Amino acid sequence: MRLLLIVEDPACRDRLRRQLQAEWPQAELVVRPHEAQAALPAEFLAQGYDAVIIDEQWRGGQGLAWLRDLAGRGGFAPALFLADSTDGSAARAARLFGAFAVLPRFDTARGSLLSVVAEASRVQRRAQAYWRVSAEAEAARRFGAVRIPDYRCVRRLAGGSVSQLYLAESGKAGDLMVIKVTPSLRDASGVDQSFERFLLEYEIAHRLRHDSIVRCHELGVADDHAYLAMEYFPDGDLRRRIRAGVTPTDALDLAAQIAGALDALHGAGSLHRDLKPGNVLMRGARRIALSDFGLAKNVGWELDITDPGLIFGTPHYMSPEQGHGEPVDGRSDLYSLGVILYEMLTGEKPYSAANPMTIIYKHRHQPIPRLAGRIATWQPIIDGLLAKLPAQRFGSAAAAAQALRDAAAAARAA
Repeated sequence: MRLLLIVEDPACRDRLRRQLQAEWPQAELVVRPHEAQAALPAEFLAQGYDAVIIDEQWRGGQGLAWLRDLAGRGGFAPALFLADSTDGSAARAARLFGAFAVLPRFDTARGSLLSVVAEASRVQRRAQAYWRVSAEAEAARRFGAVRIPDYRCVRRLAGGSVSQLYLAESGKAGDLMVIKVTPSLRDASGVDQSFERFLLEYEIAHRLRHDSIVRCHELGVADDHAYLAMEYFPDGDLRRRIRAGVTPTDALDLAAQIAGALDALHGAGSLHRDLKPGNVLMRGARRIALSDFGLAKNVGWELDITDPGLIFGTPHYMSPEQGHGEPVDGRSDLYSLGVILYEMLTGEKPYSAANPMTIIYKHRHQPIPRLAGRIATWQPIIDGLLAKLPAQRFGSAAAAAQALRDAAAAARAA
C-alpha cells in the first residue's frame, strides 16, 4: 500500500498515519511538503500510488483547486478528499470534480477510512493491471528505439550526439524522473564506455547523497543502450534563472551552493570538468543541484574514460589549462564557477567570440574582466576564481564556498 498525502495539518496527518498503518503496517505514506510552492507537474498521474488523499485546508484552503486539477487528469490515481463538512459546498464540488470519495477531515471513523482506501486501492490496481497489458502501455515504454520496462515515457526533453533525455513517470518510485539514454559504445578492449560513464555518474550521486547534487535512482541496460534514471527538476536549470535575472545576493548564494557541491565532489576524489549553467539544476528559485557527471574524472579509478590530451567541456566555461588539454585538478572546476558567477552578476560571459578556439585563447591570455558599479565590491572573489594560474585561485572549493557565503551574508546585511 502506497499513499500520497497532500495534507498540511500535522494533527490530521498523524491521525491518518495511525489509522492506516494500524491496518497496513508496511504502508508507505508519502507526504507532499507544504513548503513546495509549485503544483504537481501536469504530466504526473500518481500511477505508482494506490490513492491520493487531499485535504480541503491544504495551503490555506486550496485543496479543492488541487483536487480539480489532479482528478481531472486522465489516468490519475483515485483521489480522496477530506472536507470540513461532507454536506458543504466544497464537498459537493469535490464530487463533481471527480473525487473518488469525500470524507470528513475531523472525525473520520477508522472503519470508514479503511474501507474507502481499500476500495480505491482495488480500483487502482485493477486499472493499472489492464493498462500494463495495453497497446498504450507498450508504446509508453518506448524511449526512442529503446524499450525500458517500469517507466512511462511522457515526452522527449532534449538530446544530442551522445545521449537523449526523456521525461518519464516511474511506477516503482511514484514520481517523475528524467531518463538519460545512450547507445552502448564498446572500445577495442570490449569496454562499454557509455555504461562506464553512466556508472560513474550513478556512483558519484549515490556515494555523496548531497542536497546540492542530483539524485540518481537507477542504472540499467536495455536494447543495447544504457539508461540512467535521475531526479526531475520542473524549475529548469540555471540558464533559465539567469535569463530571468539574478540579484547580486542570490548570485553569491547560488555560487556558494555550487562551491559546496564541488567541495563534496572533490572530497570524494572526483572532478566535474563540465561545470556550466545547463548542468546546475534548480530546486525552486534559490536552491541548486549539480548534475551531469558524464565528463567527470574519478582520480581513484584505474579506468579513465577520456583520452589524455583531448579537450572536453564547454569553451565558454573552461579553465585555461583544460582548454589546452593540460592536467587539471579541482581548481579547474573553480574557474568554471567563476565564469558562472560573473555571468550571474553581469548577465554576460567574461569572454566571447564566434570561434570556440578564440574563446579558449582569451581564457588564457586576456585579463580578468572587471566588475563595475555597485557589484565591483566582489571583484576579489572573481579574481580568486578566474586567476589564469591554478595556484593563484582559491585553494579549495571549501575556501571558495566560505568566501561566497560571507559575501552573500554581507550583501544581505547591507
